[in-house]
Amino acid sequence: MRYFFRFLLALLMAALLVVTYGSIQAVGNENSKVEKVTNMASRKSKRSNNVKQDGLQLKENSLQLKMEWPKIVAISIPENKPGVTAEFSFTVSLTNNTPAPVPLAIDYDALIPEIFGPDGQALHRREPINRQIGNGEYHGSLVGVRQQISTSMEGRLSWQNNLLQLILHRPTYDESPIDIDKSWSFDILGSGEYQVRFTYETPTGIIVYTNPFTLFNIKEILEKKEMPLERIEVAGTGQLVTPLANFRLLQPVGLHNSAVEVDGIRFETFIPEPLLTLPNKSDNSYQSVQIGMRMTNNTPTPFYFSFYGTFAPDLVMPDGQVRRGDYGISDWMRGPEESDFLLVKPGKSLTFFPGIDLSWRKPDKFSLLVHSGYGGLCHFDSLKPGIYHLRFRYENTSDSILKTNLAGESIEIQPIEKVWTGRVDTPFVEFRLIEL
Repeated sequence: MRYFFRFLLALLMAALLVVTYGSIQAVGNENSKVEKVTNMASRKSKRSNNVKQDGLQLKENSLQLKMEWPKIVAISIPENKPGVTAEFSFTVSLTNNTPAPVPLAIDYDALIPEIFGPDGQALHRREPINRQIGNGEYHGSLVGVRQQISTSMEGRLSWQNNLLQLILHRPTYDESPIDIDKSWSFDILGSGEYQVRFTYETPTGIIVYTNPFTLFNIKEILEKKEMPLERIEVAGTGQLVTPLANFRLLQPVGLHNSAVEVDGIRFETFIPEPLLTLPNKSDNSYQSVQIGMRMTNNTPTPFYFSFYGTFAPDLVMPDGQVRRGDYGISDWMRGPEESDFLLVKPGKSLTFFPGIDLSWRKPDKFSLLVHSGYGGLCHFDSLKPGIYHLRFRYENTSDSILKTNLAGESIEIQPIEKVWTGRVDTPFVEFRLIEL
């Protein structure tokens, strides 16, 4: 029960903060009433074959739909083996620039993906079965003035009947299997450069939402043990479309197919000793292991690479399940420094090993701990002896650092020249955990 009270308190505080931010015009009335909203948005976008923008943002007088996506995105194609996958995600956000709050159902079936192949043709798209379209009732959100909401779609690349398939699905938090009937899917042509965009179709029907701008009756909430919902009738009148974003699918190269090369820069998952011995089962027993990434500069230009919070590991379990680590922070944090940017000259390589430990945290189970270097920690728990596969997602979008004085106050932004920016997902590399 105490968690329920905490939730209510946090929600009310958030509502008060939102209400005080600018002038808000309320939308919706009592729970039993339904209001009507029309002409929310209307704009269609034509495709351009050469779209490369940093902002990836559709500008509207009323609403903005955009993708959070680096200029360079390279994803390693997984091996053609049962259960082997490569996963990534698309993040789409919508900003309300109208003079009043707007009800939206962006988290559900109103968001439609399109993917164009290397030949410029749209890939065949299979829709989710029983997708909500047309008239109906939708669960959504009320987006305040100058507020933004975001949602994401998880992408999973895998081989099905010797065809490379991309499945886009809603993320879940219980690591349950993907429901194919509720997912979008595309047959991918293979390696090459692709483009993706998302369309938001304003629905027709009723959107059900919790209004954060309403003053709640605390007694009523405690009695019903739920937040009051409001309903609003909407008439779909058009679309919002993100600009096209580029991504590359690359065949692994190098020894044991452990690397991908992007515009002359080779990124490699590097595990020099693939046979790792578990530490003793004594309390707080741990040992450091070497697992890292090697960058090789095959271009004529020297590049700096940032190693400040740019690594995120994925781990394939012995049963084939792909897991992304759980993140936590310690009691200290720091900002990026010049020493986090390392130079790789033409023809040279650099291998970076983040702090990685094997640690016994529970009886007969251990954890793989990956330190971010700025105070963060990624951990994979409840592991046991077996065969694993690991890769890194390297992503850097910053080419500057914030200089501070002795009091910790920001004094200037210092740019760093020739910093490589973009995102690369390296191939999975096998290692074994054994117990002596």
